[in-house]
Amino acid sequence: MKYPGFMLAIAVTLLFSACKKKECCNIQVAPDFIIAQKNNIKWEADPSGSNILGDTITVSAKSNIAGEEEQVGFKIVFDGVGYYTLKANENYYRITKNNILTGKYAPDPTHLSSATIISYNQTDKILQGFFELRFLKASDSPVGSHPDKVSFSEGKFKVKLKY
Repeated sequence: MKYPGFMLAIAVTLLFSACKKKECCNIQVAPDFIIAQKNNIKWEADPSGSNILGDTITVSAKSNIAGEEEQVGFKIVFDGVGYYTLKANENYYRITKNNILTGKYAPDPTHLSSATIISYNQTDKILQGFFELRFLKASDSPVGSHPDKVSFSEGKFKVKLKY
């Protein structure tokens, strides 16, 4: 060996880098979220009021756009991970401004709105999944100020349920 000091330095460097504490095992926990394409535009909302009451789970969100508050949600009779078709009384969308209802929507009867639950952590009450919702305008104030149809596609959520 022509360079024993050089070889020793490489060995020591490899030894210390192999023993260095790795951060690979620190798993980041994603905060709660509800996102979707609303009428084909990226939409995000703060999960609010998501809860579990008996066997019924409600997932709901609020977002503020141009001084108006959008509220959207759905509920299911939870029977485990799987696909759920939502009935007309199991999902809603409304718009308020200064706590006054300015837009009310009803589920679109020509479309099967749905939620797919992909995981449920029973210990921490964390629910994750996908959703597709479509609504038709029932009323708005002033007249013509809101779209006739609202569609939430490619919806994803992670929420912590409260009692």
